[in-house]
Amino acid sequence: MAIKNNTKYGILLIGSLSLLTLVVLGLPNVSHDNTKLASNADESIKSPNKPINIPMSGLLQKYTYTDLNNRSDTVIIGTVKEILPPKWNTVDGKRPNKSRSEIILENVIYTDIIISVDKYVKNPLSSNELTVRTSGGIVGNDSMSTDYEPSLKTGEKVLLYLIEDIDPQIKNIGPKHFTITGYKQGKFTLTDDGQAIGSDETISQEELLSTIKE
Repeated sequence: MAIKNNTKYGILLIGSLSLLTLVVLGLPNVSHDNTKLASNADESIKSPNKPINIPMSGLLQKYTYTDLNNRSDTVIIGTVKEILPPKWNTVDGKRPNKSRSEIILENVIYTDIIISVDKYVKNPLSSNELTVRTSGGIVGNDSMSTDYEPSLKTGEKVLLYLIEDIDPQIKNIGPKHFTITGYKQGKFTLTDDGQAIGSDETISQEELLSTIKE
């Protein structure tokens, strides 16, 4: 896999696969380039319909609140309205008609999440709903899992740092959408008692909002 010069998200990803180990530096999402595997690695002839399970793990570069603010195109407070069915990055959203090794190297599963916007904290937009895209999900018997994407659930009130998707594999698929800046670092659950729960710490919502500037 090629290393791409894109440090907008600052992440070192390591995918632990049965066929190969992936090391990707500074990608907004996992992006696979054409890479030749060993000739005996592809089992697609013997088991073309065998489930594909791709676990991806990552070491995130630590972002400060200033980093999150400066790297984001917009920041919103909203509620998770709907989590759409995950899809492969294909025209029909289904598993590509190609060998297993090619799929693992060249394709990804993504999940779109509809957010009802209550307030724009930075760079107000005209829409009262936004689509946020995350890597991973389950399509049929195939799955892709990550430990660096945040978890979101329907009805959850959140503050999200967002950036327009720049991943060449999925940025042009479907409607305009955003990804979360810094992966799980850019998502905060807002509680009724005024707290903002992040991936590694909890602060007051007032303090968090004070760090966000145009």
